[in-house]
Amino acid sequence: MILLITAACSEPAAPRLDPPAYDPTQLSGVLYRWPTGRTVAIYTDPTAVPAGIDLAGATGAAMVAWKNALGGNQFAFRTATSAADADVIVHVSAAPRLLGLAGCAEPPTFAGGVTFFCPASDSALTLPLASGVKGRVKVDISINPAATSAANPLAALVAHEVGHAVGIGGHSPEALDVMYGSPAVSAPSARDITTLRWMVRQKIELRL
Repeated sequence: MILLITAACSEPAAPRLDPPAYDPTQLSGVLYRWPTGRTVAIYTDPTAVPAGIDLAGATGAAMVAWKNALGGNQFAFRTATSAADADVIVHVSAAPRLLGLAGCAEPPTFAGGVTFFCPASDSALTLPLASGVKGRVKVDISINPAATSAANPLAALVAHEVGHAVGIGGHSPEALDVMYGSPAVSAPSARDITTLRWMVRQKIELRL
């Protein structure tokens, strides 16, 4: 699930490729993404992660899978060493949030995961760190490991939420896509890749 409020245009249109396999604005209402060439730093918060749950490993695998989906173009990822070093924070739902909401409403609770950012005009606001340290986090991902199963594993749920954080603000109707509402696969399908490649070549309506 993804939460979004409002947006405005900020970049010129780019050439279009094949149409998306599904609507990448279905949940968000706008096209949003990181600026081209950005390296997105993701921090995995170890707080309250249950024994036997490899949240950091699932996050790292999702980063590799989404970068590979673009062939290494448009943007890249790196693992952040702390919340202050991050653009995106991934944590379990049981952990205290490391961030303030920047004036946005408290996100609702969903069974599996929530990807949250707070828009203002044509860009997402920086979410303030609860520690008071200056940071640059734009996106907060909450994961509920209790909602996973053999059919819907942790790796699939994390990859799905990272897909939202990349800029796919919609769900696929096809169960073999990682952006399906109840994901069962942990890597983007050809349909996910087509949708992503279309999306990153459009004008940014809301900049992360």
